[in-house]
Amino acid sequence: MALAAGNPRQPAAVALGLCLLAVLAAVLWSRLSHRTEVAAPGAVRVADAMVAEAGPDYPAAPPATTTTPAGRQVALPDNWDGTRPDFTGHVWYRIDLPEPASRWARPVIYLPAAGMNAEVWFDGRRIGGAGRMWPRVTRHFYTPQLVDLPPGLDGRSGRVDSLWVLVSGHPGYRCGLAPVWLGEHEVLYGAWRWRAFWQNDGTGVTIVINLAIAVLVTLLWWRDRSHAAYGWFGAAAAVWGLRNLNYVVVEPPIPDLLFAELCVSGAAWFTALFAIFSLRFAQAHHAGYRGPRGFVPAALGYALMSTVFFLSADSYARANAGFAALAAVGVGLTLFSMWRLVRLALVNPRADLVAVAAGAVVYLVLLINDYAIGVDHASLGEVFIRQYASLPLFGAITATLVQRYLAALRASRELAESLRSQVEAQRQQLANSFERLRDAEREQARAQERGRLMGDLHDGLGLHLATALRLARAEQASREQLMLALQDCMDDLRVAVDSLDEQERDPLALLGSLRFRMAPRFESAGLRLGWQVAPELADLPVLDASGALDLLRIVQEALGNVLKHSGATVVGMSLATSPEGTLVAVTDNGRGFDPALAASGRGMGTMQTRALRLGARLRWTRLEQGMTMELLLPGHATSG
Repeated sequence: MALAAGNPRQPAAVALGLCLLAVLAAVLWSRLSHRTEVAAPGAVRVADAMVAEAGPDYPAAPPATTTTPAGRQVALPDNWDGTRPDFTGHVWYRIDLPEPASRWARPVIYLPAAGMNAEVWFDGRRIGGAGRMWPRVTRHFYTPQLVDLPPGLDGRSGRVDSLWVLVSGHPGYRCGLAPVWLGEHEVLYGAWRWRAFWQNDGTGVTIVINLAIAVLVTLLWWRDRSHAAYGWFGAAAAVWGLRNLNYVVVEPPIPDLLFAELCVSGAAWFTALFAIFSLRFAQAHHAGYRGPRGFVPAALGYALMSTVFFLSADSYARANAGFAALAAVGVGLTLFSMWRLVRLALVNPRADLVAVAAGAVVYLVLLINDYAIGVDHASLGEVFIRQYASLPLFGAITATLVQRYLAALRASRELAESLRSQVEAQRQQLANSFERLRDAEREQARAQERGRLMGDLHDGLGLHLATALRLARAEQASREQLMLALQDCMDDLRVAVDSLDEQERDPLALLGSLRFRMAPRFESAGLRLGWQVAPELADLPVLDASGALDLLRIVQEALGNVLKHSGATVVGMSLATSPEGTLVAVTDNGRGFDPALAASGRGMGTMQTRALRLGARLRWTRLEQGMTMELLLPGHATSG
């Protein structure tokens, strides 16, 4: 353990070594198991047969024989690539019945490998088979067959020509017949089911898994294109899944030769795309590693050249002529790819990278195994297992991507949560600051309001109080003068109080209250103070305390001037709204005055100043008899 702790590469190397030993054992078992795939009694393996070539046309019956059958004796497997490389058509294989056949309750013949397709004939008639035996021959080369035989077989009856297997195939496509098994159905069914699963059902499952991985990885890469390696891997997984259709499609919608050429070209494209992925993956996880210069265009060039070569071939023989050389280049590219992944795990022995490297070891060994099977023109019946080798490799690679994606998603969520917390803290801080600022503004407004009110009381109420005090001290002052001065004081005080009422700060309430308070003074002086409000008023502006006081002071000053100086007998106040705003008017029938001359006076100047603070327009108009003061307040909303 101390050594492992001191050298982190050692556990990775041990894991990869164990993985290599395990996969070598699996390969050795798969290479040998087809010879003994039925170990129970009640079954006989037949490894030789009499052969008769029937030519390209579908034969109507097995060869006619007397005591000596036609043809020649051959050992099985009979691989046409080695025994008849240019043959196209049909070949008969006569199978001798073993001595125990007569005792079998339900005899069957089990064909582990017969390609492209095969039928079983007994006693001159067809008793079983899969698909079509004439052009286009269905592609059942990777489909094991289990065919029932008639009961009561007797190999000693002298009918030595009674059991035949008819095989139809193409040149250069590993056609022919592997050793067959004869025996009880219950004994051979398990072997047939096992091979059918690994060659057909399991391969179909790997295709679905590979295409699902391709879609998942491509979608994740599309969401995060910063990791280019996974884009290459998604393309490689898709090509690999489509390429493996070669094992399960029995009747392609395109010509057989073209379909085979596309499948072989797909293997070249997968090799190239996966090699590019391995390079990019190593660059992403191994700091400083750049890889061979020009590797990507070279790999793509190999795939393109392979595709052009295979698609240009007009026969199986021509296509097979370059298969070994191009496959050797593909093996070399695969060796580079897998070495890069293993080397990466040794340099950076993380669990996920070690898993990818282990998958690479499995895939490489099984690739070499399948390549050896493919170029062997003598063997037949071995199970191709490279399609299964992609599952641990692709699964480990996909796991690294998902782990990276989930880590990025988790980091994004943590960042979003951190930002949310920071934003919430800043929001709370801003809210507190705003509340403090609002309190300060309210306090400042109250201070300003107190100062304004104090100044207004000083200028208005204070002046009237001083006047009343002076009259009270003067011996010649009359009681009436003193009362008028005190009345002015009361009016100023009431106006100031009315401006502070927060519930009634619209012009109608303010002026109505002012008119109510001043009406007794006008009546005592023998004047009538009229009050006219338009029948329909639009929404009136709500004034603040300062604006309310300015409005009241302007109207109060106008009424006071009429009461003291105009000599009028009728005074009227009116309130109306117009598109321009709210119009307040004070009209009398007195002697009037020249507005231009009076504008320089202190009273009218103060009124103009207050009007400016309100944003209002103040205007005096001399009538034939009397005056009109108009104050236009802005800011009302017109009624609907």
